[in-house]
Amino acid sequence: MSKNKATMQDIADLCGVSVATVSYVINNSEKEHIKHDTRIKVLEAAKKLNYVPNINRCTTHPKSNLIGIIINWNKRNASSKKMLYYDLAIELQMQLSLLGYDTVIATTKAFEEEADIISKRSLDAAFIIDIRSEDVRKVTNKYYVPIIFLDCEINDPLFCKIYPNYSLIISRAKRLLEEDDIFLIMEDILNEELKDIITKSIQPEHIFVNDMKNNLREFLLQHQNKKGVVLGEILGLEVERYIRNDQIVVITSLDKSNLLLPDTKTISIKNKTKAITAVKTLEQLLRLVYVGTPCNQLLINPDAD
Repeated sequence: MSKNKATMQDIADLCGVSVATVSYVINNSEKEHIKHDTRIKVLEAAKKLNYVPNINRCTTHPKSNLIGIIINWNKRNASSKKMLYYDLAIELQMQLSLLGYDTVIATTKAFEEEADIISKRSLDAAFIIDIRSEDVRKVTNKYYVPIIFLDCEINDPLFCKIYPNYSLIISRAKRLLEEDDIFLIMEDILNEELKDIITKSIQPEHIFVNDMKNNLREFLLQHQNKKGVVLGEILGLEVERYIRNDQIVVITSLDKSNLLLPDTKTISIKNKTKAITAVKTLEQLLRLVYVGTPCNQLLINPDAD
């Protein structure tokens, strides 16, 4: 291959499309409707050829410099989950501001609303926090800005998904507790695939999902003689009211929260760390220098003790 910089013509030749089509895709233009598969083919060719866009060149679709952060709710969700997701959104907003981006934070209970938010706000890109896997295609088929999925596992290798390395986290918690048969307390997340990853090594009868209809105190009274893992320090704070804190490990995500008792065992996987990884990945996607993996799955490991 020539050492000269790749051009849009090179991408067009490789994909068998027009230069105009390449330009529409590279510039996220809404002037023409480009099929999803064609868009993916062009972006993959751009990465393969190490194409670097000229950021000083006028484009057919001026950038809005606006990034969306979309948080999905379920009507049964408890306040503790909302607090954790808002904290993640704020950490994302702070990291994006360091790069000069403005942000819009939106909440939604339906995937149709996500698509409307992306369209009406003319976003350059979006983070979507927690979404049902079956709803992903209904969003991505219609809009072509980069989207990164946080705290969910989706069955589409074309899109980046970022979430904690729960297999490693649960294994480490079991070692800290010196117990393999443990209970698990977690929030009611929408994404069933991620929920399965989190709970795969725990017996179903020892799993508590925190929502408006379930009784945490009743569950803990039934598990007073067991050790367990709690996802989130807000839930951990409540658990400490009912059982001895030497019987639990709490997976924390808030930065310097000091909510828990000083001697409660914790494993830290901060929202700030997740946000830094997510924003760095987005910057690479926008610059077309992101190097993907076969499944485009980025796992966040626990912070060092």
